Amino acid sequence: MNKKILACNNEKCIKKDECKRYKLYIDGATEHSTNGGTAQKGCKKFIQK
Repeated sequence: MNKKILACNNEKCIKKDECKRYKLYIDGATEHSTNGGTAQKGCKKFIQK
């Protein structure tokens, strides 16, 4: 079962450069949300790219 990965547009997240969700957003994904990462920590929805 393949589940669609929802992109993330959180530019404040410390792990955004390593996150597959953020890369999807940068690459133009239209379905996205803002997850809870901050400048000090990543969110619980982080996916290594």
